[in-house]
Amino acid sequence: MTAVANSDRLRRFSNAMVIVTSLGIALIAGLMILMFPGVMVLAFLIPDWTHNLVLALPGNAWGNLTLTPGRVAAGGAIIAIPVGVLLFGLWQARALFANFAEGRVFTLTSARHLRDFAACVLAQAILGPLSSAALFLAFTFSNPPGNRQFAISLSLDNYVALIVGGVLLAVAWVMAEATRIADEHASFV
Repeated sequence: MTAVANSDRLRRFSNAMVIVTSLGIALIAGLMILMFPGVMVLAFLIPDWTHNLVLALPGNAWGNLTLTPGRVAAGGAIIAIPVGVLLFGLWQARALFANFAEGRVFTLTSARHLRDFAACVLAQAILGPLSSAALFLAFTFSNPPGNRQFAISLSLDNYVALIVGGVLLAVAWVMAEATRIADEHASFV
């Protein structure tokens, strides 16, 4: 094992991050599981309900939107994709930190977890604008002509996620290559 693999600081930090990522996974999954049926029930019971906590933001173009069961179901399906990617990414980060906590730092498994997490960060950078555009389409598609809306929002967060995901992906490739070279050198001894 390397000096990094034996580091007590790395172990403590990684153990803490296992807890943080586990809580994040549980919280996000739990909120999605609890929130969607509640919104569906309200959409069925109060079809003209127009002030959803998510949609009634100040200055939001959706302020007068009627949330029908079909719109809520379409919105839930659209949101499920980036949330699923987020949960998978958190799962990969959790597995990476668990490896680090056990002293398995420079391994192909750790590099794969980092690569998969990086891919999720990159995917989120792309899915953010796409899912907001898809929500606009889904929520306004059944409006009469002239009242349908399409918008795509790009933010600095999307750009930063793209760069961070790219950096992490490059680090994962370097880590995998370093592990391969170290294994190759160890086989000569």
